[in-house]
Amino acid sequence: MAKDECSKTKWTIPYWVAVLFLVIGAFSWAGSSIAGRMASGNVPPFSLSFIRWFFVVLCFLAIGGRETWEQRRLVLKHWKLLVAFGFFGIVGFTVPYYVGLQFTVAINASLMNTSGALWIVGIAFLMTGETITRKQSLGVLLGFFGTLVIVSRADLAVLSQFSFNVGDIMVLVGFFSWAVYTVMLRWKPAEMGELAFLTSMAIFAVILMAPLYAIDLIQGKTFETNFDNIAIIIYAVIFPSFISYLLWNRAVPVVGASVASIAQYLIPMIGVFLSVILLGEAVETYHIAGIGVIFTGVWLVSSGRRRLDANKSGMDT
Repeated sequence: MAKDECSKTKWTIPYWVAVLFLVIGAFSWAGSSIAGRMASGNVPPFSLSFIRWFFVVLCFLAIGGRETWEQRRLVLKHWKLLVAFGFFGIVGFTVPYYVGLQFTVAINASLMNTSGALWIVGIAFLMTGETITRKQSLGVLLGFFGTLVIVSRADLAVLSQFSFNVGDIMVLVGFFSWAVYTVMLRWKPAEMGELAFLTSMAIFAVILMAPLYAIDLIQGKTFETNFDNIAIIIYAVIFPSFISYLLWNRAVPVVGASVASIAQYLIPMIGVFLSVILLGEAVETYHIAGIGVIFTGVWLVSSGRRRLDANKSGMDT
């Protein structure tokens, strides 16, 4: 979460350790789709979302509680904005993502994760009017087309009848919400510390998810406290939500943003690998075609951004 907002480190680490941190982080995030799929039919998605972030809040309070308390006036001052961050960055992403994984395979969710960077560019243009080049526009369109290939399973009948898998749609809703959150980060209160920001928005997110958890309880949707279910919850709490963020923030200042961005592309690849090994899912032709188109779109957007930045630099000199 908030991967582009890197806090200052108090100690340095060797380069190879930083790279290792990035790889561990990529594995942790990739495993989130596996955990969500394993929870399907065992742990209700509303319950999993609430319980996961309730304990994540406890983890953040353990390391950032003091900073959050010291900045409580800022939290109260910006509480509406923090609620919005909590909704789009946590509730709007986590809940649809876990609901979607009740109906679709983890491979689909992992591959569609790659298109997230493309949605961010498009949403930034719509929300803020941020400049977008023709090359980037083409990249976003290709990303949309590649995602459509995966969601429709390259079946024209699915497109003509608009009979998409509801799970794929819910996963996309989650990525859309995350893209909105990422664009909103430009409005993050500059005077707030990173831990205070994350802790407070996570607290608000848990409050927002509490009614959903209550619905599960009222409807009698509980889960067995067996080893598998507890292991899924512990993994969801510790690795993709807590450890990954800490490792990422330690590694990026050492290796730089460019190397870190490459590590992000490991996430869908690792996700597919884990889906095949742990869940026995199969990689289909439409998966390969879809991810190929999406990666082409990502390349166009990235190269278009470099060209735009170069033009801006030339104008500033």
